[in-house]
Amino acid sequence: MRYAALLLTGLAALTVTLAVTVQEGQGESDPKSVTTVSPEPAAKIEAIPTAEASPEVHRAVIPGLAGDWTPERCSANVPDPCLLPITRLAVTSADGESSVTLTVEIANRSDQRQRGLMFRESMDELAGMLFVFPGDRSGGFWMRNTLIPLDIAYLGADGTVLEIVHGVPLSLDILTPTQPYRYTLEVNGGWFERQGLGVGDVVAIPAGVEAR
Repeated sequence: MRYAALLLTGLAALTVTLAVTVQEGQGESDPKSVTTVSPEPAAKIEAIPTAEASPEVHRAVIPGLAGDWTPERCSANVPDPCLLPITRLAVTSADGESSVTLTVEIANRSDQRQRGLMFRESMDELAGMLFVFPGDRSGGFWMRNTLIPLDIAYLGADGTVLEIVHGVPLSLDILTPTQPYRYTLEVNGGWFERQGLGVGDVVAIPAGVEAR
């Protein structure tokens, strides 16, 4: 009996030892039993607007006037930013007695000419837009999506003012001149009268300005 009791005690001790060994072995191999420290949640990073998401609108200019030019497209249907070259030009009376200098945007691509001064809520008294065409043309202008009254001066190839028509905001009437023209200058409504200028006077077309 004593021998049997000792044998049972020995077997029990061996069983406990094996159980501990197995549990320790599992603890080493099972990754779930490894205690880890969870990192603190990362701080939320706010998105930084990129140039593509928040485009900056720059005044681009054409070679020979003041720098390089960026060919972004202009829309005549939505008021998206539209990049145009800008320069200064003089409007001089035929007798040379008076002259006024304007700061004008140059619309010399088809998309720019179609956009024109659409969606503008105001314009400086000494600002305007010069439309440049590849050759003489006879088609008229309209005031679709144009919010301010305009004087629209049709110019010959030498810059002479051939005819001036008055654009009414948002009108869809086609304002067609009576003779072919090469350029068109748009300024605030009534500008020519206020400056004492008109038909027969001359707009100095900047050198290097060509239709694209």
